[in-house]
Order: sequence, then structure tokens, then C-alpha cells
Amino acid sequence: MMSQIVVLGVIVSQLVSSSTGQYVLPTNWPNTDQTNAINGEFLKDPLVTNALALVNSVVPAALLQIPPSTFISGSTVKYTADPVANCYWPNGLCVRPVDTAGFKADFFNCPDANQWGLTYDDGPTVHLVNGVHTDDTGAIREALGKANLKATFFIAGSNGVQFPEELVLTHQAGHQLAIHTWTHHPLTSLTNAQVVAELKYTEALIYKTVGVLPVFFRPPYGDIDDRVRAIASALGLRNALWTTAPDRDSGDAEGATTPAQNTAVRNIVKSWFVSQPGFVSLEHDISTFTSNVAVAVIHDIQAAGAAFPLKVMPMGTCLNAAWYQNVNNPPVPSPSNSGNSTSPTSTGRTKPPVYSDAPDSASQSSKKAMWIVVFAVMAQGLAQ
Repeated sequence: MMSQIVVLGVIVSQLVSSSTGQYVLPTNWPNTDQTNAINGEFLKDPLVTNALALVNSVVPAALLQIPPSTFISGSTVKYTADPVANCYWPNGLCVRPVDTAGFKADFFNCPDANQWGLTYDDGPTVHLVNGVHTDDTGAIREALGKANLKATFFIAGSNGVQFPEELVLTHQAGHQLAIHTWTHHPLTSLTNAQVVAELKYTEALIYKTVGVLPVFFRPPYGDIDDRVRAIASALGLRNALWTTAPDRDSGDAEGATTPAQNTAVRNIVKSWFVSQPGFVSLEHDISTFTSNVAVAVIHDIQAAGAAFPLKVMPMGTCLNAAWYQNVNNPPVPSPSNSGNSTSPTSTGRTKPPVYSDAPDSASQSSKKAMWIVVFAVMAQGLAQ
């Protein structure tokens, strides 16, 4: 028993500490190409191996041994395990509404009447027309600011690493940042190590750029089962889906990108403008089309005026849950030329600036305190 507790302590300390007691950032970032999931040498980085060791030490073996699905293409996989027993979301939109011994409950509704948890997936994106953000994440952020609204942005790491300034500006504007994996692959189709990598590289990018560790993650396409839930829970993350009864997916990322479809999506969202139980919506900032629709929806909310019955807010706010794992959010790191991480670039896109790897000492103290509490809880569980 004592040996298990000692091993846990070593793993936890490695997850957050280097020789200087800082969060351990990866040596390099994975490719920005979303065609393939993270693999190869990137799975050998201590960021992944230490986190995987923690997962293996605290997650019941039966959950970790649920076989991965077979990736076909896009969101399509062949799920070979029992979809009912493992609560595979695409099979009947299965959710886990309460905590279990192996993982934390899913989030998918706002608890109070007329609360609207506003969320955007897949960004950030940048589309400048004569130097002005147009139909992109920046345009959504500007529209939200003018409407005095806040939202949750689920970040795809492969996009965030190309536009880190967007993460900074979105965070500074008071919006919530959350994890949407690095390559946007269906998580059930990945190995345990790959699931860890998809989550941890995105987490590390957000931490390096902004200085916070998100609590929320959203599986691409809602592709999740109990194995993925357990891995994410062991890493301190909470599964954040969206409301499906009634359906609160705007459908903006489906179908043709035509003016008629734009109007159709807006009409779907405007049909929500009535008193109702709290819900979480799904929109996207992945393309000029989806971002254009998102901006138009914000304008529709403003146009509704005093008759608008809903209270729009970030998902974490409606859940009354902490947005980030660290107690005191450190300031945005200052630009520096001394960083040693290699950031990938993509044709036609600006190379991301390099930031200092070291947050301030106060934030480190709060982070150490947080992990002491985490370790204590783990040790207590093993001792029972």
C-alpha cells in the first residue's frame, strides 16, 4: 500500500515539476496537420509518459482495457466494444450524469432555467480582410464584446499553436478557454497514450500561451466512452458535451455553406429564444461560414432586446464550476526570444511567437498546493 502511494507521489511531482519546480512543457509541438492523430516520438515526451503513468496507476484496469474503435474517416469509426455497457455517446447519445468510481460525470446542461451555456468549437481561426478580423474567431470575440456576452471556446491545439495571440486575446476578453484535443480525431479510436497526448499537448499549449490549465474538455464529434472518460478524469479534466434533449446543436458545421443554409441555421438558433430549462449550445469558429453565422446569431440576440428571456454565459459559469485547475491564474507570459520550444508553422500562416516557459513564483506556489491536495486525495483513496 505504502509503495503505491510513494509511486503516485513521484508521478504527480513529475507531471508538474522540472528541476526548477515548473510545469513541464514538451520539447516540441505536434504537427498542425489534422490528418493523423498524434503518434511516434511525440508519445515519448515526458509530458505524455508521466501523465500516462498517472493514468495507469489510478484508473481501473477494466476501463483502460476497453478496446479502441476502428477509425474510418472524419467522425466515422467502427465501435467494436459494447456501446451500451461503455456508454458510447454516438450510440443513443449516452451520457454519465453522476460520478462513478472510475470517472467524473459528464456535463451537458446548464442547471438553472433560462441559462444558455454558449460554446464554440475548433478554433481559433484568423481571416483578415484589409487587416480587419472578418468571419473568424476575432470577429466573434468583437461581436460578443459589443453585446457584453461571454462564452466558452474549445480550442483545437493544432489551430491554437498557429494563432497563440488569439488565445491571449480571448482570455483577456474574459472568455473561458477549454480543450478540444490537438488533431480533432475521434478519441475512442486512439490508444490510451494517444488520448493522453491529445489532451496534454493542448493543455500545455494553453498553459504556455496564457498561463492557465483548463478543467473542461470536449471530445471531437462527441466521440467518447468510459475509457476516454476515465483517462480524462485522471488528468483532472471534465467532459463537457452539449444539450441533446432538446437538441441544441446549431448544425452550423453541417450541410452546404450557402446563404440559404446561413438563414436556416440562424432560424434554428432563434427558435431557442424562449423560456426553457438551462442548456448548452454547440457552435463553431472553424470556418468563415460558421463564424459568420455565429456573429449573426449574436446580432440576433441583441435585436431581441428586452424580450430576450435567456441569460447567456460561459459553460463553466452556468455550472458554477472552476474554469481552470490553478488557484491563482498567472499573468499572460511576456514575449521572449529565450524559449526553447519549437513551434510548427503552416503555409500562409504566421509563425507563432515564442513565450517564456516560466510563470511567476506566486502561480507556482498555488499550483504546488493544488497538487499536494490532489496527491492527498489519491493517497486517501488507496489507504481505504
